[in-house]
Amino acid sequence: MSKAIYLVAYVPSSPHRLQDLAKLAFSMNFITAFIAVKPVGVAAQSGIPEVFRLAYKLDKRFLVFPRLQDLKELMNIDLLVLVVHSDEVPDLCEVGIAESNSIALVVQTGETPFTREDVALGKLAKLSELDSYKSPNAVADAAIALVKLRNILKKGSC
Repeated sequence: MSKAIYLVAYVPSSPHRLQDLAKLAFSMNFITAFIAVKPVGVAAQSGIPEVFRLAYKLDKRFLVFPRLQDLKELMNIDLLVLVVHSDEVPDLCEVGIAESNSIALVVQTGETPFTREDVALGKLAKLSELDSYKSPNAVADAAIALVKLRNILKKGSC
């Protein structure tokens, strides 16, 4: 897998959830970097420094961006996949991941929904394994999405 794969925490507000997502990303050997976009509140004050400390200790990459647009432009992302809870969008397996060289998988980590500008930057995708309206949390979303993504990259399909 020579593709660049990024796990992105969108508007994290909980330092614990941010740290849990970082631990998940850092445990997956195919993840190029873990990224936080628009961190707010306690996540910005104490979560970001803790994740930087963990990244340094594990020799992993952690980046912070103010907007998804900055992430896409500066990291040269081919495909930005925004994971949402909706029956109206295709499953992650159906968004053309295999054809892209750099993929950012974005999960909502707080109560802030994706803006129209953010949605225009990428593709929306759901996780059909979860009930659209009963998803446990961002860590579960990310774990399922990363396993699906790994299968797509290894096998060419989910």
